[in-house]
Amino acid sequence: RFYDEDGNTIENPQSFPAHSVALQVLGTFILWFGWYGFNPGSTLAVIGAGSVLSLCAVTTTLAAAAGSVSALVTDTLLGYLSEGEAEYDLTMAMNGCLGGLVGITAGCSVVEPWAALLIGLVAGVVYVFSSKLLVKLKIDDAVDA
Repeated sequence: RFYDEDGNTIENPQSFPAHSVALQVLGTFILWFGWYGFNPGSTLAVIGAGSVLSLCAVTTTLAAAAGSVSALVTDTLLGYLSEGEAEYDLTMAMNGCLGGLVGITAGCSVVEPWAALLIGLVAGVVYVFSSKLLVKLKIDDAVDA
C-alpha cells in the first residue's frame, strides 16, 4: 500500500478497496444489533430499570446513526474540497457508525438524547480524520476501523 515491489516509498498511497461492501454493511448491522445486548443489557434488569434501559437503547441508536451520517458527510466534503468531485463512500459511513457506537458506550445511561447525537457526530468526524492521519503517517490498518 505504501511501498512498491522493490521496497521504495510511494508518494501517494494506493487505495485499499473493500472486497464486499454488502458484507461490510451486514457486519456493521450485526455489530450494531449486538451493541443493544451490551449497552441496554448492562442494566441487568428490566423490571424497575425500564427507563434506564430505554434511555440506553435510544442513546445507542442516535449516536450510531449520527456517527454514520457525520462520517459520510465529512469524507464527502473532504473529497470534494481536495479533488473537486463528491463521492459517497459507504465504508466510511459504516465505520463512522461503529465510531458512534464506541463513543456512546461509556455514557449511554446518563446522557440525554441530544447529547448522544452530539457524541455520535463528533465520533464520526474523529474517525474520518483519524483514518486520514493513519494513511498520512503510513501506518497500515487493514480494516480501517
